[in-house]
Amino acid sequence: MTDAQIIVFPLTRRVGKIRTVAATLSGMKTDKMARAYRMQITAGILTNLGKLGVAPIDQNEPVFEFWRAVHDEIARTMEGAA
Repeated sequence: MTDAQIIVFPLTRRVGKIRTVAATLSGMKTDKMARAYRMQITAGILTNLGKLGVAPIDQNEPVFEFWRAVHDEIARTMEGAA
């Protein structure tokens, strides 16, 4: 019997979620609020990946890529506003 590999929908393709998180973060008034929001979103993603059966060791890269996409979206919207 072979081990099955779980393939989840890439977090970086969740454009709506990325844009919502980027817009919310951009509107935060303090760094403390933004930090708490980032922790909340990260915890939710990790919980979701865990429920899908993704091993904890395999969860870091998708989360990192998600936050990179959020950062890129913030930069893109700031660039477009200038």
